[in-house]
Amino acid sequence: MSPHLAAVVRWVRTPPRGPAADRAYAVALLLVGLALLALDVRMIGTDEPFVDVPGGTMPWQVGILLLGTTALLLKRRRPVLVLVVITALLAADVALGGSLGMYLVLFDALFTVARAAAPRARAVVLGVLVALVLAVLVGTVVAGASARDVVQLTLVAGSLLLPPWWWGSDVRRSEVLAAEQSRRADAERARADLARAHADDVARIAALDRDRAVQDERARMARDLHDVVAGHLSAVAIHAEAALAAPPDESRDRAALAAARAGSLDALGEMRSMILVLREGADADATTAPAGLARVTDLEVDVVGDVPAGLAAAVDHAAFRILQEAATNAHKHGSGPASVRFTADTDTLEVVVENALRTDAVPVDPALTSSTGLETMRERATALGGALTAAPTGATWRVHACLPLRPGDETR
Repeated sequence: MSPHLAAVVRWVRTPPRGPAADRAYAVALLLVGLALLALDVRMIGTDEPFVDVPGGTMPWQVGILLLGTTALLLKRRRPVLVLVVITALLAADVALGGSLGMYLVLFDALFTVARAAAPRARAVVLGVLVALVLAVLVGTVVAGASARDVVQLTLVAGSLLLPPWWWGSDVRRSEVLAAEQSRRADAERARADLARAHADDVARIAALDRDRAVQDERARMARDLHDVVAGHLSAVAIHAEAALAAPPDESRDRAALAAARAGSLDALGEMRSMILVLREGADADATTAPAGLARVTDLEVDVVGDVPAGLAAAVDHAAFRILQEAATNAHKHGSGPASVRFTADTDTLEVVVENALRTDAVPVDPALTSSTGLETMRERATALGGALTAAPTGATWRVHACLPLRPGDETR
């Protein structure tokens, strides 16, 4: 279909509406009606009027046409009343011989009623139209017309009265359907907006939960380190008190001072580690038992090799918490217990935890995961200046943490 033909079809199915369109239609019908009168084109096919009027029928028919097209300006607000007025004007025009221009005005009035009137008014007008067609049929039969004339006149009556009604009804259905589709589209957009808002709320809540979990984990680390620092300071105080309580003895006093110095340095190192991990937002009433790799036997893991000892408290606690979280994840999502391997040199402790993935496990992209467990493990490692990676390797999930053995040395 060509673009021009498609545009005509769209205009036929949904003609323009509004006061400007009504004025344009009225003016166009007036001009067309005047041209038809000038050409003496009649609606009923006769040149003889039924009544005689002074001055001829032409001026009267022009006046009737002008009244009819003027009445069309009110068709949107009073469609049924305009139809009644135009029907009366058409009857007067027929008495004067009839003009095709007035029929076009009636066509527009019928179209408007079918398109815009209330349901009850449309039902009444449609009943009248059908009755008129049937009246033509019955009248021609009673008048003794031939069968051909009966059929022809009935078809002419139907073709004059019913097409504008059919067109207006079709346009009305198209407009109702378009309005319903628009309403559904608006409802779909509203539901989509609500779904997006809900998804945003869920994402914000999840982010808040992750932040809270990280803050709580940092607070637990700080409480663990607090206990260790307090132990070191208590040892310093005990050594100093013992040295002061006994008579002077150079060797014993130097040993006490050496022990006090070592305890002070350890306490200072732990204090610096605690400053690195301490954050606001912890629950002051929460309590956490001191944790460390000495408690690795409490976890359901297979230890490969030796468990390092003598680690700084911050490193010891971070390694245990990372191992604890990795073992928990392995129990939830893996098959069988996890295995752990420790590797320590002069600067770094490496913790490698591996577990077999279940055959029905869904592949996970670590770059996209929002797991709080992975976040807290990474937080423990990065708080000490280390790093942590977690990713599948074939059918195995591998957690690899690198922790500096002397966190905070750069500030010492």
